[in-house]
Amino acid sequence: MSNDANICVSIGNIPFDTIAGILGKVDMAEIRIDLAGLGEDELKSVFNCHSNLIATCREGEFDDQQRAILLEQAMEYGAAMVDIEADADQYWRKRMVAKVKEADCTLILSRHYYTHTPSGGELRELVDEMFGMGADIVKLATQVNHPSDAAALLGLYADYKNIVAVGMGPLGVITRLASPLLGAPFTFASFGDNPATAAGQIEYNEMAELIERISSNA
Repeated sequence: MSNDANICVSIGNIPFDTIAGILGKVDMAEIRIDLAGLGEDELKSVFNCHSNLIATCREGEFDDQQRAILLEQAMEYGAAMVDIEADADQYWRKRMVAKVKEADCTLILSRHYYTHTPSGGELRELVDEMFGMGADIVKLATQVNHPSDAAALLGLYADYKNIVAVGMGPLGVITRLASPLLGAPFTFASFGDNPATAAGQIEYNEMAELIERISSNA
């Protein structure tokens, strides 16, 4: 597996034509359906054209019924993975988990903390809880305010497989670079000068070069 295969480009506020161009250059991408503004035909075209895409539709832009329809369409059109918030409405989450399993897609359950990083013990409880909900991959994204927050996230890789633990903000950048080197199935990156979908994302080509340089010296 190439190092590029460990980098997932997160795509949001980008025109359809630009999305199509990016997908032709990367091994993996997350489509933020809530940000991309895709029509149904465009959604179908995107998920039909690439075999390794995550379908994500966060709360906010759409209500739960609309989000369910969009995610189900993405699965029908070929999404390989679906990201569901573990703290979403319990009824909605359980229904969507069942839909993802029925579609034979990889289920990512995620939690996001936009102001802080929970303690190491709390992070482990969250990981255990999400695997208990049926997650194939657990994703944690937290705001890193101190170096110890980054250390708490990276420390999870000593005890767990199939997790993606990344920090938001300048102090969280190291977690995004180190994650795939410590065992994460992938890490998130931006692409070119297109808008990042989270604070601290490294640009795709820069990330690939850094991982290659580190790996070649390991």
